[in-house]
This record gives sequence, structure tokens and C-alpha cells, in this order.
Amino acid sequence: MKPIVLLCAALLAAPVSAETFSVSLGGKALGQLSYSEVGNKSTLSSTVDNTPLGVFNGTFTGTSTGSSAKSLFTGDSRSSRKQRVVKVNLAKGRATSTDVTPAEEQTELSDVARVPADVMDPVRAMGQLFRAKGCPAPIQMYDGRRVVSMRSDIGTKTAGTLTCNLRYKVIAGPGHLSPLGISSAKMQLSYSITDGGQNLQQMKVSSGIFGIRLDREN
Repeated sequence: MKPIVLLCAALLAAPVSAETFSVSLGGKALGQLSYSEVGNKSTLSSTVDNTPLGVFNGTFTGTSTGSSAKSLFTGDSRSSRKQRVVKVNLAKGRATSTDVTPAEEQTELSDVARVPADVMDPVRAMGQLFRAKGCPAPIQMYDGRRVVSMRSDIGTKTAGTLTCNLRYKVIAGPGHLSPLGISSAKMQLSYSITDGGQNLQQMKVSSGIFGIRLDREN
């Protein structure tokens, strides 16, 4: 079958759902983040191209294929400073194999024997935030290099909006954005509540002097 036929078959086999968010810092546009689901494949992608002096400009594309029982995550990070590709196989909440290229980007948590049970990959973790009913359930996320815990409060409802406050914490492995090594952050998620369901409208992420805001575009 030709590629276009395969694509059409996939689109007909399952509905497509997608969300796109603008990313800003202090009112200044930095880029865009999007999340989509087609069949058994979920994709998370981001482009940041307007950071101060271009220091943290780059792109990320992550895919998760399979199911909650067994999945393959691939994460491709590219910037002017480095490029990294990570592949993680998970089965029943356990990491069964991890491959990090180049090898010098590996950490001690790239050894699956050190990874705790009940983890999910970053794409499925973000999917949990987008698809939450009420505030998100507790999440343990593994990206091939570190393990992160996300825990939410019970949330507050006002005028059709549910606000959930989450604590984001690296519990094993290095922090983010070397050499900054950011290992914890506060997250505030705002969902619109209607008869049709619940949709994430805004996400605020803060750590120290940094404060990133994501606003839904569609």
C-alpha cells in the first residue's frame, strides 16, 4: 500500500484529537506546544524560537505508540547546543529498555534497573493532564534520563473553571536545562467545565524567577 493509503486508513480507524498552546514568558511569545492522538499513537511537540539570546531555542518531538500495558516512547530533542534521541520501552508500568543517543547524554537513571515501578512516558503523562476528569491523578514520569513526580491538590471550581495546583518534582536523576538543573516547579492548570466535558485552557509553570505560561489556541 502507498503511504497516503496507510495514512487514510489510520485516520478512518480512529478519531483525531489535538490541542495547540502558545508558550510565553513574561508576556513575550516563546513558541508553541501541541498534543495529538491518532489511533494508538500520541504525539507531543514543541518549538521554542524566541528565548533571550536564543540560549534555550530548540524543538522537541515525542511519540508514544502502543497502550498503557505496553508502549514505545521516542523523544527527539534538538537545539543549537545539542541533539538527543531517547527511546524507552515500557510494559505494565515498568521500563524494560532505554536507549539514549549520544551515549554521553545517558544518566544513572538510563539504567532501567534503577527506575521505580508505576512510571509512564512524557507523552502519556501530558495526555493525563489534557484528558483529566477533575484534577489529574498522581503521575510518575520517566523520560529515559530521570523520574518525575506530579501531584495535584483537589482543585477549586469557580464560574465554570476548575483550577488545579500541581507540584512537579524530579525524584531521581538530574534536573532539567543543564547547567541550571531545575528539579522542581509549581504548575497551575485551568480547565473549562461545560456540559460537553472538561478542557485544559491554560497552564502556568513557575520555578524560581522563571514563569512560563501556555494558553490554548484551539
